[in-house]
Amino acid sequence: MDLTDLKKFEGEDASPYAGAMIESFRSIGYSLATAIADIIDNSIAAKAKNVWIDFEWKEEKTYLIITDDGMGMQELDLIEAMRPGSKNPLADRSNEDLGRFGLGLKTASFSQCRNLTVATKSKNALKVIYRCWNLDYVAEVNNWKVLKYLADENFISKLNHLSTGTSIIWQDLDRVISSNLENSKETMNQFLENIEFLKKHIRMVFHQYLENQKLTIWIKDRKITPWDPYLKTEEATTVLEKTLINDNIEVVPYVLPLHSKIDRQVFENASGNKGWNSHQGFYIYRNNRLLLAGDWLGLYKQEEHYKLARIYVNIPNSVDIDNAWQLDIKKSVATPPPEVRRRLKEIADKARKEAVEVYRQIGRTRQGNSQKNNILVWADKKSKGRRFYQINRLHPIIRNFLSKYPDSKAKLNRLLRLIEETVPLPLIVTNETENNDFQTTPFEGKASSDMVKMVIQLYEELINDGKSKDDAIEEILNTEPFNHYPELSVHLSNEGN
Repeated sequence: MDLTDLKKFEGEDASPYAGAMIESFRSIGYSLATAIADIIDNSIAAKAKNVWIDFEWKEEKTYLIITDDGMGMQELDLIEAMRPGSKNPLADRSNEDLGRFGLGLKTASFSQCRNLTVATKSKNALKVIYRCWNLDYVAEVNNWKVLKYLADENFISKLNHLSTGTSIIWQDLDRVISSNLENSKETMNQFLENIEFLKKHIRMVFHQYLENQKLTIWIKDRKITPWDPYLKTEEATTVLEKTLINDNIEVVPYVLPLHSKIDRQVFENASGNKGWNSHQGFYIYRNNRLLLAGDWLGLYKQEEHYKLARIYVNIPNSVDIDNAWQLDIKKSVATPPPEVRRRLKEIADKARKEAVEVYRQIGRTRQGNSQKNNILVWADKKSKGRRFYQINRLHPIIRNFLSKYPDSKAKLNRLLRLIEETVPLPLIVTNETENNDFQTTPFEGKASSDMVKMVIQLYEELINDGKSKDDAIEEILNTEPFNHYPELSVHLSNEGN
């Protein structure tokens, strides 16, 4: 409908109630770490070289301050920055700008505290200026009104010593500090744990800025070191071919080394915040700022055999990632467009194949040293010129299962006999003849954790039966279906260490 026609109609004001709307901003789902990362994005946009994160534990009066040495703001810019939705997401932005909606500062802050003060000093300014959002005040007056208020001059002491910069001051940290203050020590320990996680998150999200010395971040005057997801300095790391998608999205797959190839501390550090399994997959960056750390973007499940694959994907600001990739306000969920998704899958298929090959090579070495025949689940039999199949009672898992329940052994054997007598051989032969390309290997596409648990349980039973560690591993690698997965030897080698 034409806007000119719409202007002819009467209407009523339906502005949102300030108190209700500002409280809803608190429920977007930030953690302390992701909220502060959003604040640091603003510091980068302001061309800051240093960011200081300070806090003081004072129970319910605990405060947290993020200060940068960026360009700062003049008064009108400060007031505009305090406005929710201050930026048009369709507008062009600079390469340093990591925000889009003009909501990050406010929503990130409101998600953690009820009192947000922004103090700033621009070039040639005579003094620090400030404005404050107090959620209780907004609820009381039901008005979108920022206050010219600073609770304590000490909050801007660091800023006073800078020529330019900005301080974000959080007070009344009701989403960070537990409301149950009966056990103050426990509450303080929980807060400090959040700070420790914050350190890990920051060194991961901004690792490229820290590595390239474009930015230095301090927490309580301790310098944060970068976390390298790709172990680029390790000789055993494999770097696959770099690809450009649509001429501007840079993709570099890495296959990390096995733990036996690197220092133990390096291996443990490379596990990151979430552990090795959860850190496999794509690492999506916008202008070198990490958005997603280890995610297959719905293309695959996270499986043990592919945990060494980590794929760098950097998207420049020239790409409208917020719309094209459906990036959310928190910068934590992204869905690539179909054509990019297809290309990423092609690249990931190769990287995953290389990653599992690292495991398979170790397993094949052990498997090749064995002179024993494979232990099969099904035994091929002949009787009176007719072929039939029996479940191998000497298969380690079946043998151990039967020995565990001697009182039910007869019933279990009758169950196995029922399965043997009803194998649909004609149907199997027909399907395999007509569709032999669709034959799967055992456990293909199934949760690998189930198979790993099964293998470890069998390993423990073999050890309990008196087998040595090497003999137990050798038997498992020659036992169906585990003989299809020689990389399992790595898990078994870790058992008992």
